[in-house]
Amino acid sequence: MIGVGLMGHGIALNVAKKGWPLAYLDHPGNQPADDLNELGAKSISDKNELARQSDVIILCVSGTPQVESILLGDEGILKSIRPG
Repeated sequence: MIGVGLMGHGIALNVAKKGWPLAYLDHPGNQPADDLNELGAKSISDKNELARQSDVIILCVSGTPQVESILLGDEGILKSIRPG
């Protein structure tokens, strides 16, 4: 999960409460994530490492420029996701 702010935190919390394994990008804009961590969620500080470890990535960010920044370019996660 990338984007654990006001809306994304609720999404992440619901995923974790249902027992799905969850990793999220550690970011200054996140809401406090103690509840996620208590449910077994894993905080990862590098978006590309998060992408390498994930089967599904949920983005909940503020707009198109943020989505493009996360996905594209030299540091974009599209270069880090696994085939398939």
